[in-house]
Amino acid sequence: MASDYGDEAGSKMIDDFMRFGERMGERAMYARAAQMQRAFQNATRSAQEIAGDNARESDAPEWAKLDMQEFQGIEDYGAIKGVIEDRLAAHGVGSTWFPDPETGKEYLLFRVADAREVWQSFDELSRETDDAAAKAAEKIREQHEKEPSRDRDDRTLDERAEDAREASAALEAERSTTKALSKEPRFQEMRAK
Repeated sequence: MASDYGDEAGSKMIDDFMRFGERMGERAMYARAAQMQRAFQNATRSAQEIAGDNARESDAPEWAKLDMQEFQGIEDYGAIKGVIEDRLAAHGVGSTWFPDPETGKEYLLFRVADAREVWQSFDELSRETDDAAAKAAEKIREQHEKEPSRDRDDRTLDERAEDAREASAALEAERSTTKALSKEPRFQEMRAK
């Protein structure tokens, strides 16, 4: 999987989509992929603006920040951060995360000199998102075909209800035959000096 993309970010993205798809369903996984793709595209534009604005200025700041609020609104933000970190590392970008406690936002800090690599990283991630979601969906389907879910109960609702009633009656019968534990008051010795 990593060889498909040349780094671990692609593999992580597929694994992340698989976990999410297994937990929430394929439709939710594709909706999340679309949210991620929009967020990657917006981050690409923001990083391009940073690169363009600071290329013209002679006294440009050394560090830049990207607002990650759009990513924070997507479920399982921690996994998304891992994908971003891996892709930036593949491009040789040193970055750090800065949570702002006053606003509740988190920012990605990076050197302005690396802005081009940052926007290329986000651009690559936005282009790979659809493919990664499709591969994850395919793998989920393959897993379900190989071993059908054991969680699915093929009995009818009436059969399951009858079994539940029998189990409840057995527990109630067991409870009535066991001696109830009673707690006696505990006496403590009081000493005076």
